[in-house]
Amino acid sequence: MHSLNIHAMQWQPVADIAAVNPLQPEDVACFRELRDVLQRYGALDRFGIALIHRHFDIADDEELMEYTDAAQRTLTVKPVKKSDIDWAHTTITNWKLIEGDAVARIGCGCARNSGGHLGYHRGT
Repeated sequence: MHSLNIHAMQWQPVADIAAVNPLQPEDVACFRELRDVLQRYGALDRFGIALIHRHFDIADDEELMEYTDAAQRTLTVKPVKKSDIDWAHTTITNWKLIEGDAVARIGCGCARNSGGHLGYHRGT
C-alpha cells in the first residue's frame, strides 16, 4: 500500500481571488482528463476540483475549518488555531496537490461529531 504524505497548507502563497483567472475554455481539456483519471480509480463521486485562491491571510498556527449549521443551511469557513482542532473529529475536505514527495497539502477541514457536521448550534 502506498502512503500519501499530506502537510498543512498555508494559503499565503496562493493568489488572492481577485488575481485568479476563472474557468477558461482552454481548461475544459484539463477537466476532462482529471475526470477520466477519477473515473478510472472509481473516485468520480468522491473528489472534485476547486479553484485555488484565498480571500485573506491566515497565521502559521492556523488552519481553515468548515462549520455547518444544517438547520439554517449555512456553511462557514474560518481560521482556527491548529492547537484547538480536534483532528479525531475532523474530516479533511480540501487539498492542494503539489510536486514532490508530499503529494498534497491540507486546504480545509470539516469539524464533525458522531452525528455528522459540527455546527455553531452545537458549540464550537
